[in-house]
Amino acid sequence: MIWICRVGRFRIPLDGSEKGELYAALNPDEHGRGMDMCSINPNFLGKQYRYAYACGAQRPCNFPNTLTKIDLVEGTAKNWYDEGAIPSEPYFVARPGATEEDDGVVISMISDKNGEGYALILDGTTFEEIARAKFPYGLPYGLHGCWVPKN
Repeated sequence: MIWICRVGRFRIPLDGSEKGELYAALNPDEHGRGMDMCSINPNFLGKQYRYAYACGAQRPCNFPNTLTKIDLVEGTAKNWYDEGAIPSEPYFVARPGATEEDDGVVISMISDKNGEGYALILDGTTFEEIARAKFPYGLPYGLHGCWVPKN
């Protein structure tokens, strides 16, 4: 049996009808066949959103080793990849006063091939690296980052 995963949007009917609709957003042959730990700008929870952020696997690896920004409208994706890096779930932080959905940064905790760890900060719009904050210790692989509120 072959499983083919697709990134898409599933619309759940709220009018009592029985079937939802799945709209494929990315062609799995062009963008890989597996993504997990998706997140969105938390200001868009319960609303129509355009962008999602996820961990993926750059083949031939079957383990999460990329971060991906997915444009669900255009059906395109941008990737961050650093050989030997294993990212945790990406988390979007909006810029104060942002007017665009992807105006902010994406943060992920990274375990690297040297057994070290760092926080990676990507530009939410371009998905290019802004900074790395190295930790003085290694990080075990974790599915989700540990986000502690300031208050």
